[in-house]
Amino acid sequence: MDIQGSTQRIAESALQQAITDPESFESGHVRRFVRFFEHGDKTVRLTASWAVGLIVSANPEVVTGSVKPLASLLESEPEHTHTDIVRALGYIETEHPRLVREAIEELDLSDDAYKKRVVSAIDGYEPSGEGKVQMTAGPATEYEGLGAVAPKINTNKTTANRQQQPNRPPTEPPPTPPAIDARRGDFEPVAREGTGSHVKLWQVTYETGAATHTALLKQVRHAAPPAFDTQFTERLTEWQTVDDHDSIVPVVAHGTIPKPWFVVEYQEGLRLSERINEVGRREARWIIDRIVDAVVQAHSAGVMHGGLTPRHVIFSRTYEDNTWEYPKLSNWGIPSLLCELTALPMGVPPRYAAPEQVDPEQFGRVDASTDIYHLGLMIYELLAGRLPFEGHPGVLLQKAVTEEPPPPSYYNSKVPESVDVVVRKALRKSKLYRYNTAQDFQAELRNAMGGGS
Repeated sequence: MDIQGSTQRIAESALQQAITDPESFESGHVRRFVRFFEHGDKTVRLTASWAVGLIVSANPEVVTGSVKPLASLLESEPEHTHTDIVRALGYIETEHPRLVREAIEELDLSDDAYKKRVVSAIDGYEPSGEGKVQMTAGPATEYEGLGAVAPKINTNKTTANRQQQPNRPPTEPPPTPPAIDARRGDFEPVAREGTGSHVKLWQVTYETGAATHTALLKQVRHAAPPAFDTQFTERLTEWQTVDDHDSIVPVVAHGTIPKPWFVVEYQEGLRLSERINEVGRREARWIIDRIVDAVVQAHSAGVMHGGLTPRHVIFSRTYEDNTWEYPKLSNWGIPSLLCELTALPMGVPPRYAAPEQVDPEQFGRVDASTDIYHLGLMIYELLAGRLPFEGHPGVLLQKAVTEEPPPPSYYNSKVPESVDVVVRKALRKSKLYRYNTAQDFQAELRNAMGGGS
């Protein structure tokens, strides 16, 4: 019997129930949740913490008997599990601050300094945030599944920008590295670029005749069954069939030995998620047009992304003066596939989850319409400066299936009503009431925004 898989399914089932009917949980159910926080898989602990957050919001009294058992795990469990335990305690602390503080004070932790960091993490927890908890130096996030590359700063361009900010799109997309038929060992590591929960990343170089090219190599960290290798190869092959679009990151090579890996264009710019509140209106329109056009081309070839978020839009520098960096969409079909290795719910952060990713029984399976929903969210965030819903991860999942989003103009009065109409249709709960195709969405969006780029 697959005990780990069984525990993951039970935890996910509990989260589904907490989303749809949080008041159905009784004290005994919550006490049994404690065992999830002893599990070795972070995704099980993460799922359990989201469920606790929903339950405590709906019925605070049922969690009181679980505070001490949960807090005691900070003594008995390895330190790498503490972030998830503290997150759950942070949710409970919003309703029962005294209970949580007393439980922490009774603990015999490794030293007083560590206890202070735990208390500080709980005290600093904000229910309206993403559920992040940081108790050690350096960045910490729940959602770095595909890793992140630290952007390289172009000093010359930065100096020039002090005098004149870029104000137009480039006349041509930047050049891209050529694809090759290669093995993993044909790529020479130049620098270690980081590690996500699912992959390791390296900046690499490779040779084609007289030229040397720079690229980014990603390799799956976890052991994968043969069936995964087959799916992985299929997804990368599909990605390659559409990567001739100027706003799709091109694939250089991929393979499954020694572990599944792929090499893509190395981009020196930031992610869209890091630029949301810095993008001007004209540039935002251009970014939206290029990304939507990329999805249209991919869908016309039968390829869907399945996990579109601003983190997957990465900017490439251009070689023309006074021009915007080029947006490119990466990781086609990969986020949901990698999450199968650890059963992370949905494959996207809760704030970007479509209704069908939260409750497939009610809203159906993930398909091309899910990409349209995600495009709607991305455009919403670019134009409004924020997403339609706020709250801790569990609450965000609940709102995704129960609440209608306000129009983008509610947060930014400069957004035209015509754009409100298009974006809200893309964000309908039922896929039947969204746009039939990405091409239909593109046509109405361009009309609403006054044309293309």
